[in-house]
Amino acid sequence: MNIPDDPNGLDPNLALKKPGSKTPLLVIGLLAAGGIAFAVVKMMQKQGERKLHAATMEQFAGIEKDDVGKFWACILGQGVDVASFPDNLALSARITSQFGVDAKNYPNKVREDCTPKAIDAKHKVEGMSAPAAYAEPLKKYGDALKEMATAFDAWAKIAPSQVAEMEIGRKVGTAGAAWHAFAGGNKPDPEVVSFDRFLHCAVPTVDTMKDGQALVEFLFNSCKKPEYVQHMNEECGKELIADPVGQPTKNWSAAIKKLAADDRDLSAFDDCMRKGRKGKRRDDLADVGKAWVAWLEAGREVRTIGKEALKE
Repeated sequence: MNIPDDPNGLDPNLALKKPGSKTPLLVIGLLAAGGIAFAVVKMMQKQGERKLHAATMEQFAGIEKDDVGKFWACILGQGVDVASFPDNLALSARITSQFGVDAKNYPNKVREDCTPKAIDAKHKVEGMSAPAAYAEPLKKYGDALKEMATAFDAWAKIAPSQVAEMEIGRKVGTAGAAWHAFAGGNKPDPEVVSFDRFLHCAVPTVDTMKDGQALVEFLFNSCKKPEYVQHMNEECGKELIADPVGQPTKNWSAAIKKLAADDRDLSAFDDCMRKGRKGKRRDDLADVGKAWVAWLEAGREVRTIGKEALKE
């Protein structure tokens, strides 16, 4: 009598084993061995993939530190972490500061020494052997390096014009101080004349003003207007660096007698002109800022892929 729950009591052709047979044990053994082999292969594949990701991240980190790092050290000076700037305006301020240290030679340095380093780094990135997941962010990274080089080259071409603006800013202080200190006489010094002409250009109604307070208030209100600031910097500022200096204005002596005792206008002029120069330089460096942001974002994408692939 066949017992329903006895596998050997079923149709002999369906039985798992015949009496005395070891076939089931062999099947189970083969299945177990196959499962282990599959797991081992998967584990080895995963280890291989991790090694590829680790190698990619190591190579990328080396390029960022050595090649891209040389570019930024050339632009910003040694020891500056370019990723630490909170925004593009802070980056622009640092570039402007570097420019101010050596305004004559810095633009040529940027174009001839610095931007080629960005292009070299771009080529290094393009030559990386990396898993397919990195293809798009690495391309973005290389493109951003090229965009930065292009933007810096464009800025370096127009930067020399800012040298004159910086000289005008300096002359406001020195010529203005000479004007306020003038003791009188028929032959004012060239600096006195240059400031007199600048003053009458920037404040055409100065001769009708009661005192220095009226002049300061006029500048406070007028310097809120971008068109006024531009006129002062680009048109009136030329009087401060003109060579030879023009003739004194008609009422130069009366203006000095009335206003010389109050020199607060010098600070007002300096603030106003500085505001104009900063605004212009931010515009000049706008493309640099955009490329910098794109570079940062592409770098984060690369590192995020690597971090995800290497986490346990």
